[in-house]
Amino acid sequence: MQQPRRSLHLTVMFGALVGLCLVGAGRAAAATNEDPDWPCVQRKVAEISAGQVWSGPPLDAATDAWRDDDAMAELARTLASRRTDMPQATTLIDDFAAKAGADKNHRLAMLFAGVLTTINQDRGSIMNGIGRFARRQKALAEKIEAQTAELDKLPVDGTPEQKARHDELDEMQTWDTRIFQERERSLKYVCELPVTLEQRAYAIGKEIAAHLAK
Repeated sequence: MQQPRRSLHLTVMFGALVGLCLVGAGRAAAATNEDPDWPCVQRKVAEISAGQVWSGPPLDAATDAWRDDDAMAELARTLASRRTDMPQATTLIDDFAAKAGADKNHRLAMLFAGVLTTINQDRGSIMNGIGRFARRQKALAEKIEAQTAELDKLPVDGTPEQKARHDELDEMQTWDTRIFQERERSLKYVCELPVTLEQRAYAIGKEIAAHLAK
């Protein structure tokens, strides 16, 4: 006669259900974002558009021109970096604007084009990482469910081989559940990163646009 292993199974099923919720959330998001691997509450937007974060002249003519200016390209990367705090970024933008010369508006637009391109590249890498994270969580939830199903089939008073298999599964399941739950705790932070980068692009764009000649 088999007996339910309630304490273990409740913990495992909780973790598995969280995993299924992630998958379900990804599928719900897919209805609007067409990405079943997206696990975040925040809507997935593949790229930050200039219109969202820039109030200056169109960036079309400046989209790639910044790459030909080594000093500007380096400054764009510095401003885009999350390691550069906003007070430091503001000082760097002030210095750049003060030395931009008669073609200041075009050079400021070039600089922001470089910042936006760099932030979008960083953000794209993060979003790809989030997709891989979600796929690993889904696979781990499915593995935990399979372990649960096999444990349920093992008799309480089984053969030595069955008892050994039970102990092996029990240990594997405890470890896998811990990993799953630790990853879950980091999900909220990970999902905030694309939003943080969008906010940074807006803040940098606002600082640069403030120096545009009217």
